[in-house]
Amino acid sequence: MIDYIKYTVNDKSYYLTNNGDGTWSKELNAPDVSGLYNLVLEISENGIKTHIDGSDPRYSLYLDVISEIERKVDLIKYLINDVQEVPELNAIFDAENIELDTLYGRIKDIPLDYFIRTASIDRITRLETFLGFKGIGTLEQRRLYLLALTKKENKLNEALIKEIVHTITGSDCEIIFWGESETGNPQPGTSLLQVKVFSPDGEIDYRYADIQRILKPLTPAHVTLVVMKYFATWEDVKSNYASWNTIYAMQDWSELKNYIPPQ
Repeated sequence: MIDYIKYTVNDKSYYLTNNGDGTWSKELNAPDVSGLYNLVLEISENGIKTHIDGSDPRYSLYLDVISEIERKVDLIKYLINDVQEVPELNAIFDAENIELDTLYGRIKDIPLDYFIRTASIDRITRLETFLGFKGIGTLEQRRLYLLALTKKENKLNEALIKEIVHTITGSDCEIIFWGESETGNPQPGTSLLQVKVFSPDGEIDYRYADIQRILKPLTPAHVTLVVMKYFATWEDVKSNYASWNTIYAMQDWSELKNYIPPQ
């Protein structure tokens, strides 16, 4: 028995109404901004929840929102007055007017689609399809992943890893390589590449998983890659700062946020 069905679009969730005949429905206004939106369905059946979105190969759960624009084209006016009142011609030209109006409305978006940072969700989706993978996360997270993906042409080294981490999170990282027999190796017997990501930029909509997702194909097969969040605990802070007054007197809280204990 289905308990409820909920869908999410544009970060807002809505519950569908049980019509009592085996169908569920909900009528709502589309998002104000035009674009291609990923829909996420949540179905609860006997207490078991299932989530379905556009990444499921069986479905294409996208909402294409086309903006309403001011009428710019009226083809019927190009005809002589005697035939402008012919109903069949008006019907044909009205259909063409809508198509041309849509083109005019989207012309301004074409330059924005040239760049990943400003591209529409439709353009981002087409890029992901061309590259052979499904987008994961929010639109901003998908943008950051594509931007970081462009760095893969470079050789894997410390500079490249730091560039990828900074592109996705806006922060720095610490990189440590351990030989398989090296003293202090957390995973003895295997070569280990450890990437410790510092506190990310709070303004960036990031996914930590994308760092691993990009670096993994670049990492040699005999090396284990570990990407981790790296931050200080309250014990570390208490050991470094004499008192709460010391912290309170700070001019910039980022000093505490970015504090990393000595190794």
